[in-house]
Amino acid sequence: MANRTTDYLIIGNSAAGVTAAEYLRARDESGSILVVSREPYAVYGRPLISYLIEGKTTEEDMGLKDEGFYGRNAIDTLLGPDFEVVALRAAEHEAVLANGDVVAYGKCLVATGSVPFMPPIKGLEGKRNVFTFLSLDDAKGVWYAALAATERAHAEERKSRVVVIGGGLIGLKAAEALSHHVDDVVVLELAPRILPAVLDDQGAAVLLDLLARHGITCLTSTSADELRGANGEVDVLALTNGEELPCDLCVAAVGVRPNSQLAVDAGAEQGRGLVCGTDLQTTLPDVYAAGDVTQVTDLLDGSQHPLALWPNAMRQGKVAGLHMAGADDAEPYLGSFAVNAVDFFDISLLTAGVINPPEDGGYDVRTVAEGSVYAKFVTKDDRLVGYILLNRPANAGIYTALIEQRIPLSSLSGDLFADAPLNLDFPADVRWARLHKCYPADRDARGWKEQA
Repeated sequence: MANRTTDYLIIGNSAAGVTAAEYLRARDESGSILVVSREPYAVYGRPLISYLIEGKTTEEDMGLKDEGFYGRNAIDTLLGPDFEVVALRAAEHEAVLANGDVVAYGKCLVATGSVPFMPPIKGLEGKRNVFTFLSLDDAKGVWYAALAATERAHAEERKSRVVVIGGGLIGLKAAEALSHHVDDVVVLELAPRILPAVLDDQGAAVLLDLLARHGITCLTSTSADELRGANGEVDVLALTNGEELPCDLCVAAVGVRPNSQLAVDAGAEQGRGLVCGTDLQTTLPDVYAAGDVTQVTDLLDGSQHPLALWPNAMRQGKVAGLHMAGADDAEPYLGSFAVNAVDFFDISLLTAGVINPPEDGGYDVRTVAEGSVYAKFVTKDDRLVGYILLNRPANAGIYTALIEQRIPLSSLSGDLFADAPLNLDFPADVRWARLHKCYPADRDARGWKEQA
C-alpha cells in the first residue's frame, strides 16, 4: 500500500529532473509534483564541483535555483539516502524508497544521470583514499583528503602526489582542481592521447604541453595494473608499462555510464542507454527518461549512444516535462550532437560534432595551428559537421549554428576557417532567421504585420 501519492514523480534532482519539474508546473498548475533523490542537496551545478575545490566558487553559489524555487513552484521534495528509489513497479505505477515507503504516481520521469565506471583494476575498489569525481560529495571527499595528504607529506619532508586514472574531461578537471592542493599531479590515460573522445592527436599534443606547464603530467598509453597498499589505503600504483608510481591518493575517472539499472530492472528496454520515443517515454507505461540515462541519436552520423552533457539534459528535461503534461507545444526530441566547452587554467577548449572522421567517409579537414592555438574544421557535402577550437574561442556559437542549421558553406562570404564568421557573412534569409528567433510569426522582414 502506498504511503504517498503524486501526479508526477521525478527521480533525480539535477539538470534534467529540475528542468522537467519547472516545465511541468508551467503547463499544469494544479498537478502534484514530487522530486526524490539520494543526494541531500537542492539542485546544484554538477560541472562546478572542480571550481569549488579551486576556490572559484562556493557551495552556496553552486545552486542552480534560489532557496524558494521548490516552494514557489509547489514542488515537493524528498532528498537524501533514505529517499533513493530502489525499485520501480511500472505496472502498478509505484516506486519503492530506501526507507521502505511506497510512492504511487500518475507519470514518472527517470532522471538518474550517470554513475562512474570502475575499471577492473586489481585493488581499485574498497580503498579509503580512492575517489570518484562526479558529485558534490565526491568533490568534498577528495578535497579534504588532498589537504590532509599534503599536510602529512610536508611533515615528512616530501611532496604529496595524486594520481588520476583517466584523461577525459572529468579526469582532467579533477587534476586541475587538485593541483592547487597537492604538489604533484599525474594523469594516466590508456588511449594514445588525452581527451580521446573530444580531441584529435594534434590538438591533444598541444593541450598536453600546456597542461605540463601548469605542473600536470599526463602519461598516455598507460594505466594501472594494480593498486597496492596496506590498511585499506593505496600508496603505490603498478603501471601497465612496468613502472611503479607512489601516491597519496587516487581519483578514478575512467568514464561514466547511464545510471539506468532501476528502470532496466523494471523492464525498460536499454541499448547504450534507456530507449525512448520522440516524447522521451521509455518502453514502460507512463515512465519517461531524460538526461545522461538515455540513449540519444546523433544527428550528424546517426549513431546511438548516451550524451552526458548538461545542455542536453536540460533540453531533454524540457521535452519530457512538456510531454508528461500533455502540452500542445511539446516538440519531439529527435536527437542531438556533442558540444563541449571547457577550460583548464587559462586554456579554453570548445569542440562539437564529428572531430575524428573516418578517412573513407567523404569528409574534408582543415587545421590551423600556431603555438598554443589549434583549430580544426571538418566538413562534408558543403556543410560544417565538426570543429575543435583550442585557445580560439571567438564566435564558437556561430560555428555551432552552422552545424545545427546545416547552412551551405558556399553561401557564406569570407574565409570561414581563417577567421570566425560574423552574422553579416550569412545569407540574408539565414541572417534574418538567426537574428529574429523570437520575432512574432505574423511580421514580415520590415516588422510590419502581414495582411490576410
